[in-house]
Amino acid sequence: MFGLENVSAASDKGRAVFLVMVMAVGTLVAFVEGLILRSWAPLVAALAGWAFVAMYILLSGTMFHRAGRGIGAIMAPSGDSTPSVNQHSAIQAMVARGEYAKAAEAYRAAIAEDPHDLLACEQLGQLAIGRLKDYETALFAFREAERRAVESRRALGYALLVAGIYRDNLRDAGRAAVELGRVLARYPDAPNAQALRAEREELKARHFEGA
Repeated sequence: MFGLENVSAASDKGRAVFLVMVMAVGTLVAFVEGLILRSWAPLVAALAGWAFVAMYILLSGTMFHRAGRGIGAIMAPSGDSTPSVNQHSAIQAMVARGEYAKAAEAYRAAIAEDPHDLLACEQLGQLAIGRLKDYETALFAFREAERRAVESRRALGYALLVAGIYRDNLRDAGRAAVELGRVLARYPDAPNAQALRAEREELKARHFEGA
């Protein structure tokens, strides 16, 4: 159907299709939530998600292809290393009902129960950032995801998310610089290593200026 029968889920096209499908469902949920809450916020968040999908699809065909695949691997992981989305449908229902704290606890339980469950880590991190604004929980989730990831590029993506939380959400330039240093030491072959080094130096300078 629609010419997608032979699309591999592990391919870039397959990841793009997966992202579009997830965003379509998420947009519907955001629309219903917006009507219930009489707020534009859910729709704005959905638009931001579509912007990310569009960026990933564009990156997949450009010189930044490897970086795009790294992002896509986090958001659209391959089926051989991540449990089915359906395994967390009950928790997703909690999120749809606005039971964010309860959903977070359920994700923590899933993470503790299954040492290979990357999906629960990812979704807990996204929930903690987007809904709960609980950045310590988000750090826990993405650190746990990095520890569990088998593929180096995916682990790198989670590590960069941790550094990003310190930089953008907690506004802690010093800790962000420390995390980027750890990333560079652990993943010396990162495709954007030069840019990361420059950013680390900028964060260090910002930290000492504010000290």
